[in-house]
Amino acid sequence: MPTVAIVGASGCVGEELIDLLRSSPLGETPPRLFGSSRSAGSSLPWKDGVELVIEELHDGADLAGVDVALFSASGAVSREWAPRFAAAGATVIDNSSAFRLDPAVPLVVPEINGDLVKREPGIIANPNCSTILLLLAIAPLRRLGSFGVVADTYQAVSGAGRAGLDALVREREGGGFEAGNPFPFPIEGNLFPLIGDVGEDGVTTEERKMVDESRKILDWPDLRVHTTCVRVPVERCHSIAVTLSFDAPAPLEEAASLLREAAGVVFAADPSEPPTPGPLARTHPVHVGRLRAAGERVLQLWVVGDQILKGAALNAVQIAELWRTR
Repeated sequence: MPTVAIVGASGCVGEELIDLLRSSPLGETPPRLFGSSRSAGSSLPWKDGVELVIEELHDGADLAGVDVALFSASGAVSREWAPRFAAAGATVIDNSSAFRLDPAVPLVVPEINGDLVKREPGIIANPNCSTILLLLAIAPLRRLGSFGVVADTYQAVSGAGRAGLDALVREREGGGFEAGNPFPFPIEGNLFPLIGDVGEDGVTTEERKMVDESRKILDWPDLRVHTTCVRVPVERCHSIAVTLSFDAPAPLEEAASLLREAAGVVFAADPSEPPTPGPLARTHPVHVGRLRAAGERVLQLWVVGDQILKGAALNAVQIAELWRTR
């Protein structure tokens, strides 16, 4: 059986990776866990009472024998260590933004472009969480013709990792706002349209990711994408309000049929019962509802998905499971 490694095992996504591997064919052999000096030596539960000890990732670390490495660490860690794992013979599936726009690195959502996954040493990039959720909803609708996209996200605090969850809990319990830890504005009872650094054009890094990554994954370089990314006081699940402007008439009934059949999507046909983030936390599919026609060539829809699962850990494990079958 292949040997799996997890780099960044102690974080929110790392813990979900371990949980997913427990029921995956890739989990027949316990994974090796790697982390920083701060987490090295600590242990995380596996199955049948087994505890997995986190190994320190340092220059002397033994990378031999790792077949597939799931990275859920910072971009700096990925840039340094992903090539080292690949050179040692592993396929690296990286959840950071370090390699996503590298022309030599596949950027994969298995339901859309899983054919890019090869069983060979190298690096495969896992897309941005909001990009994954958006594209699962809109990729099936390409059969109706070309369109432009306006996507406004409502992103849960856990998109900022454990620190984001801690900030929401701290403020809810009256602990007060701590600027930069990790948010620039209070989050309890608030929201703010600022995720990531702001570029010279006023677009944030989160918004730029959605534009550039969507074009690469769909192999659609001139796709028109406009987005505003908003942080909201929700623990898990990102939501996205999407407007698609088609170049030709787009029948509502055909759109509904395509979404019903789409892989990885649950379509809520009743417009009075839209998907909402609270009940859908920790579920695997992306849920689509509020499908409606705002004109002969305009469709609107509402998308909800767990950004830690399908937006990160689950997508990575699905890529690894595809790799296993190659």
